[in-house]
Amino acid sequence: MSEYKIAIVTGANKGLGFAIVKGLCQNFKGSVYLTSRNEDRGKNACQELQKLGYTPQYYQLDVTDEKSVFNLCSFLKSRKIDLLINNAGVLFLKDSKESKINQAEQTLLINFFALVNFTEAILPFMNDHSTILNISSSSGHLSRIPSEKLRKEISNPNLSLTDLKSLMKKYIDSVKFNREILDGWGDSPYVVSKVGLNAYTFILNRRFKERGILVNCVHPGYVMSDMTRGAGTVSPEQAAEVVMKLALTPETGGLYVWHNGDTVPWDGPDPRGYIDGKPL
Repeated sequence: MSEYKIAIVTGANKGLGFAIVKGLCQNFKGSVYLTSRNEDRGKNACQELQKLGYTPQYYQLDVTDEKSVFNLCSFLKSRKIDLLINNAGVLFLKDSKESKINQAEQTLLINFFALVNFTEAILPFMNDHSTILNISSSSGHLSRIPSEKLRKEISNPNLSLTDLKSLMKKYIDSVKFNREILDGWGDSPYVVSKVGLNAYTFILNRRFKERGILVNCVHPGYVMSDMTRGAGTVSPEQAAEVVMKLALTPETGGLYVWHNGDTVPWDGPDPRGYIDGKPL
């Protein structure tokens, strides 16, 4: 019955996550859970939506905190999830004062390792024929990894989650020894984290194909947000439009969808060139 359907959005107290929750309150026939690391900010976000006539539910969730993840799983108990949108993430801008290794460790922790661990913990609560949508980036396109050898390893259809985690840990080691450029990873922790996220998306989709669980990833565009200090080319509301379509009416699983709604080959040419018209 539709009233028992559940959608969960992580990192949703502001920006794109907030716009996604608003869109789901308008279009998803069921309960929509807005989650956030900071409880006060999350509850305030829910109140904002309630003033507009929507009825989101709230639950505190820090995907990097095992106890927080456990508490959400305990809360769900025998309930099943029909839609999970992994939106929580972090980006260090170029003028960040954090050390290179700290940026790499934090970016991979939040954008990859914590997301994977949270998703794996929540999988037992996913309904058959449900949907998981990971909010990615143009940075998640495989072409952003300079090394052909690494690209082949990451895109290997037989790659296991254990193998993928090992590769992400190797990247951290490369940064520790100041070898990330020499080893072919490039100079952006954000790129590596989002490439890892996309690779996980496809692994997960293969794993749960028989249960009809569709797992996709989307580049929503350069979204104006606090994370980008207001820089960007699309508003959170505009970016949420492509997210809504892929979340609510996915054609299939294992897709990487660009901000214009086109499905792009993850291991093909960089879509920033042939879709966005940017010199590469």
